[in-house]
Amino acid sequence: METVPSEQSEELSKLAFGSNHMLALMAEIARSPDGKFSTPSVATATGLSTSTIHALLKRLKQLGLVRRTDEVTPERIRIYQRAVHPTWDYALRLEAEADARADRNVHHPVGSDPGGSLVDAHEGPRMPNRYGILPL
Repeated sequence: METVPSEQSEELSKLAFGSNHMLALMAEIARSPDGKFSTPSVATATGLSTSTIHALLKRLKQLGLVRRTDEVTPERIRIYQRAVHPTWDYALRLEAEADARADRNVHHPVGSDPGGSLVDAHEGPRMPNRYGILPL
């Protein structure tokens, strides 16, 4: 599935992760059925440059959210594995929020927010958990 970042996605990504492109990368990684991915596959799906992806992967590796495996394709492409962590669910929910905002911008005036947002204008991103949604 192609996940080229929208303006809303980049805006929420910057708020939540400090990078316009982290959300697109994380959502694409989160969608991998077995948790494995390569830089070229993510680049194709997101439209991000490999240099941007490598810089963001470095941050995700430092957080322990992804690791480089010993697997290499016949084309000598390294395979990565995502860690089991609730952050991946959050990335998918935040991406869905960005998509909903993009849809609302088409049908509602700018600045209107019918509710249910994972991002509060005053508090910033909120992390959904089993107790509800808490500010990060």
